[in-house]
Amino acid sequence: MAATSDLKFQEFDDAAKLLAVNPDATTVNISDTEDSSGKKKTGWQSREEEEDSLGNEDSDKTELLAGQKKIAPFWTFEYYQTFFDVDTYQVLDRIKGSVLPIPGRNFVRLYVRSNPDLYGPIWICATLIFTITISGNFSNFLLHRGESQYHYVPEFKKVSIAATAIYAYAWLVPLALWGFLTWRHSKVMSMVSYSFLEIVCVYGYSLFIYIPTSVLWIIHSEILRWVLMSFAMCLSGAVLMLTFWPAVREDNRKVAISTLVAIMLLHVLLAVGCGEYFFDQPEIDHILQPVTSIIATTKGEVQSH
Repeated sequence: MAATSDLKFQEFDDAAKLLAVNPDATTVNISDTEDSSGKKKTGWQSREEEEDSLGNEDSDKTELLAGQKKIAPFWTFEYYQTFFDVDTYQVLDRIKGSVLPIPGRNFVRLYVRSNPDLYGPIWICATLIFTITISGNFSNFLLHRGESQYHYVPEFKKVSIAATAIYAYAWLVPLALWGFLTWRHSKVMSMVSYSFLEIVCVYGYSLFIYIPTSVLWIIHSEILRWVLMSFAMCLSGAVLMLTFWPAVREDNRKVAISTLVAIMLLHVLLAVGCGEYFFDQPEIDHILQPVTSIIATTKGEVQSH
């Protein structure tokens, strides 16, 4: 009985301080729980973890629903916006792959198939149009600089000619090749199939090497121009060959070889045609101009007599 009489109620200062800090809190849940590891957790800690788990489940559901979005119709802006959904690193990586072809590595499978785009091909073609026309005009200016009988006039019409040739090559040739490969794929089911957008990507990025090459064509050296042209054709042509060989190797041997030869002939025709027209044509103008002036002078003398 003496031991029980010694029991007294005491007031703790810490509890009073807690109430002073949060006077609006009427009840505090301090029930203890144990997790799977055996550690004790208070009620508010377990409640926070439960809310976090619910939040993670909601975010997972959101990601799953995002992956099930419907494809926009082709007449809407959102449909074409997906063709330009690339960042700078992807474009640079694809440009690097187009100028450094490695045997055994397919350009479509390594760089394009995950996310084919039109951003790179369109801007590469546009840049090539302006570099090749500006370089051609500047080459013409340097060729006739210092000649008193020659009056330099920029040839802006060559911009439209370059645009027609380059965009026709970058779009019409892939369209014809895609139609041919689709037709052959229906006959030989084991052939590798490429979409039209993937083929456009290959052709567009393969033209990048001609941008620095066209700038170097300003140098007036016929041998250097042909060396640079051959080097650019070999690099870009190798990208085309390594890409389209897997698509035709299962076909008839004659058909496969003829397809690759046609691809290379069109590629060589574009390079040689641009080099000859935009850079060698001024020399022909330089030769014809004195002849025209001589004929005009002769006619004037005859009429005076």
